[in-house]
Parts: sequence; C-alpha cells; structure tokens
Amino acid sequence: MIMLHPIFLFFLGTFAYLVLMLLLAGLFAGGLYLTMGGSGGKLNAGRRSFLTGRDSSDHALYFGVQLVIQIFGSDDLRARLKRLVDAEDETDSAQEKRRFMKSVAALLLENQYAWEYGFWEFHADAETAISTYNEWRNEIEASMATEPEEMGTEADRLHRFSDNKEYLIVTLMMMLDNREEPVQDDVGDYSFRPTYSQLALPFRQLCEHFDEADYWKPQTFARLLDGMRSIDPHAIERDGMYVYPGTAQDGISSFDLLSESGWKYLTDHSLRVI
Repeated sequence: MIMLHPIFLFFLGTFAYLVLMLLLAGLFAGGLYLTMGGSGGKLNAGRRSFLTGRDSSDHALYFGVQLVIQIFGSDDLRARLKRLVDAEDETDSAQEKRRFMKSVAALLLENQYAWEYGFWEFHADAETAISTYNEWRNEIEASMATEPEEMGTEADRLHRFSDNKEYLIVTLMMMLDNREEPVQDDVGDYSFRPTYSQLALPFRQLCEHFDEADYWKPQTFARLLDGMRSIDPHAIERDGMYVYPGTAQDGISSFDLLSESGWKYLTDHSLRVI
C-alpha cells in the first residue's frame, strides 16, 4: 500500500481548490459578459434585475410626446382631433380608451408629411414620472385659453406676436401603472390576470431601446405613436391630450416658434424630411 506524504497531500488539495476557483471565476465572467452584451459595456437593465432583483422605484412610468404640425391655414386637423376627444368623453371603458388612442395615433401618423418639430420624454423612475406628468400638465394648461373670458380674437399668450394659423402643437402624455400586481378590472380569474408591469413592458422596452443618435428622427416618432396604439389601456393610469393654441380662432406662426426661447426645446429638433 502506497502512503502519500502529508505535504504532498496538502499541495494536491490546494491545487484542486485553485482549479475549482478558476472555473467558477470563468463562469461568473462569462455571465457578466452576456449580461453586458449589446449595451456598450453597461449592465442591461432587463438583465440587471435578474442579478439584483426588481427596482422598487419604477412602479410608475411617464411618456410624453409633442409634435408641431404645419396646418397651412386649415382648421381640419384641429376639428378632427376635437371630434375624437368629444367621442372619447362619452365613456371611460378600456375598449373606448383603446379606440381613442389608436385613432389619435393614426391621425397624427396620417399627417406625418406635415410634421415640423418634435420632442419626447420617457421616465421609469416613479418619482420623476409623476412629477414630470404634473409639470407638463400644469404648464400646458396654464398657457392655453380654456375659459370663455380668455377666448376671443386676442392671442392667448402675452408674448405672442401674431395669430397666423400656420401650426398646431399636439401633446400626448400618459402615466403607466407599472406595479407587479394583477390587473383589477380585467376579465377572468384574478390569479390568471396579467400584472400592470407585464402590460406596460412592450412599450417600455420600445422607449428604452432607441439609440441616442435616433432619438429625434421622424421614424422614431412614428414608431412611438405606433407603439401607443398597442398599449393595453388597463395599464394607463392617467393621460392627457392637448392641442395648442387652445381655440379655433387663434393660431401660431413660425415667427412665434422661432423667436420665443420657450419653444427652443421643440425647434431644436426638426422633423422635416428633406
């Protein structure tokens, strides 16, 4: 019977331990490489949740888009948008909301040839999402003429230079429920219902996976509007649509847009196809 020296056994055990550690380190490094793949060296947000768990601060999502649309002195687009709003106000059902969102998006896509400028925002942090929604709503409603005393022949902003009907600014904004809870008002057994976050996920992935170089391209705005048509309305916690200026008698001119610094965030992003 061969007896191994204790020192030899010690080195043999140490060697086996080191080999095992190297194998585990290789597996871990490979996993990180896959997780970071396709994101420029940064951990992919969807895969990061597998390593660290779901981010508890993303229970609300915000999306807002604004389009400056040339109307060539016509009131047709405003009138068609108003009819959609009037019809949507008759009911708050999910199916009616779906029809409304699809109809508005289709109408704006139909007028893509007349898009002049655009801007959009998406936030997955709940605190930022809620504050941004309220900020957009408050600023837009404060700037628009909505009451009879405000309406008339005068432009509805003190710094406006004219009321020439050259453009409309259409704003769509929504806050999506992103909680990991089954949908309350859906059909079927409660335990089999999808969660709000599952309903919001396709649109969230769309917004989060644009390359920075593509943010302000007309094709991106078209994809965002098309994505809005497929959002399950059960995930829409609240939403709003605004058409500026606020009255059919008023208008906004190119001189107003380009000479007022308050519109710079819009006019910095031309959507005109040359």
